[in-house]
Amino acid sequence: MKVLLISDARVETGRGPVTRLAHVLPELSHRAEVSLVVLGEPDPFCARTFAAAGVTVHPAPFELDGWRVRELPELVATIEAAVRREQPDLVVLYREIWDLMHALPPVLARLGTPFLVMPHSVPFLDALPRPSRSFTRDLVRRVLTERRGHALRYLLTHAHQVPLMRTLPRVVINETVEYYLDGYFPTAPSVRAVPGYAIDLPAIDAARAPERVYDLAFMAKLTEGKGLFDALAALRRLRADRPGARMLVIGSFEQPRVERRFHQAVERYGLRGAVDLTGWLTGPAKYRALSSAKVFCYPSRSADTFSLCLLEALACGLPAVCYDVPFARAVYGDTTAVRALPYGDTAALAAAAGELLDEVTLHQEQASAREFAARYCSWGVVAEAEVTAYRHFLATATTTPQNIVKG
Repeated sequence: MKVLLISDARVETGRGPVTRLAHVLPELSHRAEVSLVVLGEPDPFCARTFAAAGVTVHPAPFELDGWRVRELPELVATIEAAVRREQPDLVVLYREIWDLMHALPPVLARLGTPFLVMPHSVPFLDALPRPSRSFTRDLVRRVLTERRGHALRYLLTHAHQVPLMRTLPRVVINETVEYYLDGYFPTAPSVRAVPGYAIDLPAIDAARAPERVYDLAFMAKLTEGKGLFDALAALRRLRADRPGARMLVIGSFEQPRVERRFHQAVERYGLRGAVDLTGWLTGPAKYRALSSAKVFCYPSRSADTFSLCLLEALACGLPAVCYDVPFARAVYGDTTAVRALPYGDTAALAAAAGELLDEVTLHQEQASAREFAARYCSWGVVAEAEVTAYRHFLATATTTPQNIVKG
């Protein structure tokens, strides 16, 4: 089976989707003939991974203006040329870049090449924490409540393209995306590749810090949607009972205005000296930093469907507190190491974190956290699930969309 994947390749900006690609690709290349259209310049880690896997790489100039793809016709022409050269059995857009989701299907249909999209989130932008079963209704809710001007413009620009999702074939890689999309767009052809993620437990163990000196850790793209400011509010409340409580924040800011708000909140909450900011970390440095804390505080509001950073925290032995949103229930709902609290209730976050910091409870839940993370210990299993999903899709691609079933 020949598969052409399309993805950007910089971990810091692509986050979970690019991290996943870089780790699964070596295993995937053992099970299929894989080639890549790489959008933009790959970072050194991804470039080394692609070279080691021996896959053919087709570079494609790529630039975003917000969420809009600049020079879209030229990019589509570059992808079409790569498809003509590779003659793959299947083309997979490895993340939900909306402009490409809309522009590629007619081009690939002319070439007779099947096409899948791998959504890591839910169009457009963030998903509502309490979704209805109607995407149109929820899109209106988003438009009425969206405070970010650039996001509102994006929603209004693409709202008329929503019907595409009712027919666009997809491969779902986690239970939360499946929950949202099956509810919103049940008629689209869909195949399932679960588990969709893995972690390197030996590498995490080898990098473990000698001592847990922080009470809390937060790690993500540093944005409001990930719960950054909720985590600060929870720390402030926790310090009412534990005055010496400290938090480590791991990640980089998406926008300067968010960074300014962060430092203002630290001052306003009286947290100077109680919050340490590491910046963006990868590999052993990331795991060493994570394992220097006791509890993971991750009150994501609307920007997660799986949360690889939460899984990494559990692997580092940190039980977690988060909000009761779909990903917390669908992915992490059967472990006591993840406490899901009422949405927006930072007092409940702080209280639950305080309970987990109890020495006896912490020891028990550290074991539970590690036990859960061990379920995701093989990228080979992830690659096998992905290839199986592709084969199932190709085997059923000649049927009508209504007759394509989940694998």
